[in-house]
Amino acid sequence: MAVSFEHIYKAFDEVNGKPQYVLQDINLTIETGQFICILGKSGCGKSTLLNLLAGYLKPDKGRILVDDNRVEGPAADRGVVFQQHALFPWYTVQENVEFGLRLKSRKDAAQIAAQYISLIGLEGYEKLYPAELSGGMAQRVGIARALVNDPAVLLMDEPLGALDALTRDTMRKELIRIWQLSQKTVFFITHSVPEAVYLADRVVLLKQGEVALDQPIDLPRPRETKSQEFLSYVELFEQGLTDNQAESVITE
Repeated sequence: MAVSFEHIYKAFDEVNGKPQYVLQDINLTIETGQFICILGKSGCGKSTLLNLLAGYLKPDKGRILVDDNRVEGPAADRGVVFQQHALFPWYTVQENVEFGLRLKSRKDAAQIAAQYISLIGLEGYEKLYPAELSGGMAQRVGIARALVNDPAVLLMDEPLGALDALTRDTMRKELIRIWQLSQKTVFFITHSVPEAVYLADRVVLLKQGEVALDQPIDLPRPRETKSQEFLSYVELFEQGLTDNQAESVITE
């Protein structure tokens, strides 16, 4: 296995001296090379779960393992991509991708960075600065920067959420291509039901800090978003997200 969450609890506030848990007794096992989407509404605990896996937060109870090693803090075995690409504006594409390797004094940093720039399809753009890139291109650079240290797991916290609809659709296809070529384990956070069904091998639905549904997606790739099978999965998760008929969910 690549990742294991074992009886994870996390609280941020107390009411009348009792902890108010945003995550309660989370148990998940993620196999190596799997693309898993964590789906849920705002406030359900999905980003907290990613931050725990990244090592930015510590659980109040339980433990998290990556390749049988306990997560004690941030480390090179986990690469993180956020909604905002967070590229250094004073560095070029090449320099941004090389950054982590330079910190390790890797003499082959330029060569390795070039491989990942090729992987994300941005050959010829190496000398451009972030301000000269489209939103989708900048996110691809962020993905390359996360991958360049060869992490066991790629963590992605709603990385497409700030993009327009057309770019988001293109980037979903690019993500699948990059994932298939890199063969990384991907832990992807989203609040979009169709996005989760399109991307994932498996979707975990969080609701009020608990796992409400853990569902494999048995669809061939590339996925046809208008097929009856695809729409059936969408309906399943939409029903799981809503507490009543009047509620709405993200369907783009």
